[in-house]
Amino acid sequence: MKTEKLTGMVLEYVNEHNDRCTKSIFDKIIDCGYENDFLQKSSSKDYIQQIILDLHPNSPKMITTICYVLGAYARYLELEDVYQTIQSIDRQTLWIQAKPNADKKFISNKAFKEVAHDIGMCEELNANYYRSLFRCIYEGIYCDDMSIIANLRASDISGNTVTLRTDNNESYQLDLPNDLIEDLKDLAESDEWERKNRYGTFSIKVAGKHPDSCFKIENRNKGDSETTYRFGYYQRLRKISKEYLEYNLLPSQIYVSGIMYRVSLKLKENNITIEDAFANDNRNRLVSQIIADELERCNYKIEVKAFRELIKGHLEVFS
Repeated sequence: MKTEKLTGMVLEYVNEHNDRCTKSIFDKIIDCGYENDFLQKSSSKDYIQQIILDLHPNSPKMITTICYVLGAYARYLELEDVYQTIQSIDRQTLWIQAKPNADKKFISNKAFKEVAHDIGMCEELNANYYRSLFRCIYEGIYCDDMSIIANLRASDISGNTVTLRTDNNESYQLDLPNDLIEDLKDLAESDEWERKNRYGTFSIKVAGKHPDSCFKIENRNKGDSETTYRFGYYQRLRKISKEYLEYNLLPSQIYVSGIMYRVSLKLKENNITIEDAFANDNRNRLVSQIIADELERCNYKIEVKAFRELIKGHLEVFS
């Protein structure tokens, strides 16, 4: 683990704990202009809160994580007054202050539809590929290593139902919209990727894990590694974010946005508002079941409680 920016007790603490999250938080604090002895300088609540705000947390959960890391470090330094100050911070109130400067994490259904439409209308080359990749993830086709996208093939499509497979031998089925099904079949039949040069447009050959793979890529190294496919998909999704959104949207965030949109539809069918459903004191079993059903449908391995924490602070995106 590289620790070039850290010295003194911070460096000792990071090396002792060997935790990537802790290292990242301390690196960002130093990048913000604080010295390595920042925590020894004051136990003022305003001072500690300003450190947290300077890190631009993008969710209440991130504020909780920062507080946990700083609190553990304060205990390590035997700064009990600083530890108690950190424990006394109202994280929801601090999130209200942090939110205007926080990076966007999700996409509304309206914005999602606009982006998908704009890709189809404005993208000169490979529009169906870009739009279908974006739509598939939103519809619930995602895993961290993107193998589920690489393994998507026409022969696993039956009617409107697609059988999805990861490299870890997991599989699940999803029903997709008619037009997306047809677009995927068209992609599976093609082994060409269009490019431009100064003379015009030309095509190069692309390949997938199977002859009927939907999302083929150019494989210059002639390999079949996970990283080759993953990098290719991430590269295309970054292009979508850069050209059609005003912020970077990770594949996992597209995936969660789609899940949350479908959860919101189910809540609406049962006359439950999103604000009520995600309120801290909500113990409605129906709400938990609606969320759990959608998580299971999309093969998202996360507890309902953790999903609720992930979404809190961004409910207005889905209202």
